[in-house]
Amino acid sequence: MKIIVTILSLFVATTINAQTSYEKGMTKAFELWENKTPDEAINLFERIARAEKENWLPFYYAAQVHVVTTFGIKDAEEIESRLKKAQDFINEAKTFSKNNAEILIMEAMLNTAYVVYNPSVYGMTHSAKVEELYQKAKVLDPENPRAMLYHAEWKIGGAKYWGKDPKAFCSEIEKAILYFEKESNNDIPFYPKWGMNQIERVQQNCK
Repeated sequence: MKIIVTILSLFVATTINAQTSYEKGMTKAFELWENKTPDEAINLFERIARAEKENWLPFYYAAQVHVVTTFGIKDAEEIESRLKKAQDFINEAKTFSKNNAEILIMEAMLNTAYVVYNPSVYGMTHSAKVEELYQKAKVLDPENPRAMLYHAEWKIGGAKYWGKDPKAFCSEIEKAILYFEKESNNDIPFYPKWGMNQIERVQQNCK
């Protein structure tokens, strides 16, 4: 009996240490991103993902850093490279979490990045993908604030492009605010909760 207790104690201690190591690593990766060293953050997220084996979150965040970084880059070759790598990370995240609204939202943002970067090349092919991905995310998680906010932003951008009134979609931003306010505190460490700080920026289109 004493041996069994000892083995169980060692197992619990190992699990706690692993969780601590994971959380420390993820926190460090976010700090690197915040300190404007995105590639170091991506590398750390990827290392964590390879060590975790079946955790979709590090792959998800590695993809997000790549996608967000492209919006501040002019070099076409680098943008193409980052978006391709982001898609690879998203594909890996999907293998560990199927039918995940958050991953679909990130993939929609990735396809949005393609359209923003080169609308003449990717506008026709990727616009439909963006719409489809947001619709799927909303079916899976109807009150997801990120799906509501960024889908609204996508439709506002489309309305502006085609000379239509973007205010038609402003009510969806109000819904997103409500969804952010009632978003539950998921017990999973580092589960996506970002986006609320972007509401004011998106709402500028409604003035």
